[in-house]
Amino acid sequence: MSAREKFLENSFMSLTKMTKFHKSPTCPLSNDLLAFQTGKIALREKERITVHLRFCEFCASEVEFYAHYPQADELVEKTEIPQPLFELAEALLSNKHRDNSLLKRLFNQADESKFTDF
Repeated sequence: MSAREKFLENSFMSLTKMTKFHKSPTCPLSNDLLAFQTGKIALREKERITVHLRFCEFCASEVEFYAHYPQADELVEKTEIPQPLFELAEALLSNKHRDNSLLKRLFNQADESKFTDF
């Protein structure tokens, strides 16, 4: 097995182990979590998010991230996400990674010129 194949296999295994660390349909939007962290949120919404954070490690980590890395208040121009990255995010967020074939296909489509032997 080449170094590239080992790298991809290890990356794949790490991703499949994180099956429970993800946003669920009941999670607040990231913008709401940011507003919660900065204190720019209505009291009722703050209470709802406070309760949610007690049970959701992913959202609690996101709020902690915003505390350590404050976000700019300026608007950022929207850009299109690259299709392979979109497919990977979609697979991870929708739990399609339980069927490992999609992740393996995405990893195999990676441009080999971007990988070097370690």
